[in-house]
Amino acid sequence: MTSPLLPTSVKSDGTLTLVYVASLVDPASPKLTEINAVTSQPLHGYITGDGWQPSGEQATVTDSRIATVQDFEKPGRKSRSLTVVYVHNPADADNNEAYLTLAEGVTGFILARYGVPRTTAWAIAQLTDVWPIEAGEPMKNWNGANSVHTATQRLFVSNEVQMDVAVVA
Repeated sequence: MTSPLLPTSVKSDGTLTLVYVASLVDPASPKLTEINAVTSQPLHGYITGDGWQPSGEQATVTDSRIATVQDFEKPGRKSRSLTVVYVHNPADADNNEAYLTLAEGVTGFILARYGVPRTTAWAIAQLTDVWPIEAGEPMKNWNGANSVHTATQRLFVSNEVQMDVAVVA
């Protein structure tokens, strides 16, 4: 298959949906009913512009051979981590749901849906990344003048991250 010289791109503005889901029967096949459950909490309105910070690393396995003058490499173990920065409003619980939902020790899943307008309802067959997490301690930030209160929080990855899995019925 030949790709076009200039493939169509998707604007990132408004096309990342982030939702906390308390439980999933099968993280490799998240159900639409689980995503839309009353215990689920949309987070994308709270996360700052640079506050979605997934990262990953992969170790290198050295493959040395007596018969060669060169060392070879193979991909090794992977590790993933997730940090979020979100607005924090201690004076109003209705506007502080990220901070309250992600209390230290809370477990669950963060679902990240890319490339679909945030206002589009979740639907069967849409792709999402599923991050199983245990919330670490939120750290309140002082950002100085002309800014808003935020909190930075590590969400510890507690199981295998599922990338590009389809939402099911």
